[in-house]
Amino acid sequence: MIKKQFGKRLRDLRINKELTQEKMAESIGIQPENYSRIENGFSFPRPENIEKISKVLDVEVAELFQFTNLDNYEKILNALINKLKSDETATVMTYKFLKSIGKI
Repeated sequence: MIKKQFGKRLRDLRINKELTQEKMAESIGIQPENYSRIENGFSFPRPENIEKISKVLDVEVAELFQFTNLDNYEKILNALINKLKSDETATVMTYKFLKSIGKI
């Protein structure tokens, strides 16, 4: 679900900057097909590419994750805790991501 929300957020931000998917892909150094997969919610960018995306779109990394339907803190916290407790891969990926953006 987060891949779809992230992709939609990227699409909205990209369109607001009047950039094509091809230009975004070129700017962050990936193939246009791979960028399209991110916007369509089939793939998630590497942490280093998230930083590049934020620079191209001229937004903070946190703004890439500001989804309008995620405004209930308790619900978000509980979902994260449950996922991290039950999925070792997700826990490691979350840790690496937070570390890569300087939050840990």
